[in-house]
Amino acid sequence: MSELRLDVYTSPLRDLDNGGQFSPTTSTLVYGPTESVLVDTQCMADDVDEVIRRIDATRTTLTAIYVTHAHADHYFGLERLLERFPTARAVAAAVVADEIAAGNDTIRADWSTMFSGAALDNTAIPDPLDGDTLAIDGEVLRAIVVGQADIPNNTVVHIPSIAAVVAGDVVYNGINPFLAVSDADGWHGWLESLAKVAELEPRIVVAGHKRPELPDDDIAASVGRRAPTCATSSSSSRPPAVPGTSSPACSAATPTTPTPAR
Repeated sequence: MSELRLDVYTSPLRDLDNGGQFSPTTSTLVYGPTESVLVDTQCMADDVDEVIRRIDATRTTLTAIYVTHAHADHYFGLERLLERFPTARAVAAAVVADEIAAGNDTIRADWSTMFSGAALDNTAIPDPLDGDTLAIDGEVLRAIVVGQADIPNNTVVHIPSIAAVVAGDVVYNGINPFLAVSDADGWHGWLESLAKVAELEPRIVVAGHKRPELPDDDIAASVGRRAPTCATSSSSSRPPAVPGTSSPACSAATPTTPTPAR
């Protein structure tokens, strides 16, 4: 039985100066008895500080901060987090780390006026992940490059022992997807990326952007297929985590073709 747990923090909906709104963004803490890994960081000081509070509450050692893709709202909290947890490694898949390194100065300039200038600045760049795995108390997390989503070069984190995927911006849950910098070809590529997530047969999928009240185990809503059915399950008594289970009695339902977001 896996001892890994998930604690998903979702930021509030935020107003933009142009009259639009910025969708709620997730950071996911994966933790075991003694160690933890954070997936994606937030970009506002109060959100990052809430993530820090949640890490502290687990009383685990944060060993790594993994960035799923090169969007500022998912990695601009790196500098603030590394100040608090200096022994943690900031890592990303090589293609994502290279993209962040190449574009961070431009993104810093662009984001200096975001949210009326309240967005964090960030000079920290994740290192390329050596291989494609991370570990928490001996349990493996797999970083998988899936490709196109709202931008190219997206990754997800698969946690086989609890049948979970932390999906970054490959998955949106109850929130209009960001389509402004992609086209019809990209949207077809995005559907292929969703299919790759579905092929992992997850029972938990954490979207990069979601309505805070929506569950992470509604697989049909997030990736267009039904979750595996299991004869047994267990839950943690440690709130506010989403419990993960590992059961040999799980069987996958037949995947369906993901439906394009509208």
